[in-house]
Amino acid sequence: MAFVDMMAAFFMGALSGMGIGGGGLLVIYLTLIRGAEQINAQGINLYFFVFASIAALFIHCRKRRIDYSLVLLLSAFGMPVSLFGGLLASVTDPYLLRKIFGVMLMIAGGISLVRTVLPYIINKKERKK
Repeated sequence: MAFVDMMAAFFMGALSGMGIGGGGLLVIYLTLIRGAEQINAQGINLYFFVFASIAALFIHCRKRRIDYSLVLLLSAFGMPVSLFGGLLASVTDPYLLRKIFGVMLMIAGGISLVRTVLPYIINKKERKK
């Protein structure tokens, strides 16, 4: 099973590096294939994300692609709002949070789908003219 885990980790890392969302796939792999509990799979996913982010940050710093003034601005607002969100989540029913999260994922997926398919449809119509 160690070989299967190593192959899964390799592909999750490669997909994550391409921006496909290997971390979300990691949760699915851990829960469905390895039988991990959802909360444990999410914790491992966060751990995975930390190391992937550190590697990406190193490369972006080396290539000087980071606008530090923007980082400071986003951090100044992001940290207090994330603390508020964490407090709000701690007093909200977990079942309701799951439903809200599911709706948010469906909306985000729908927007991504429209942004992907719409240019294709527009280009196809322009070619027919």
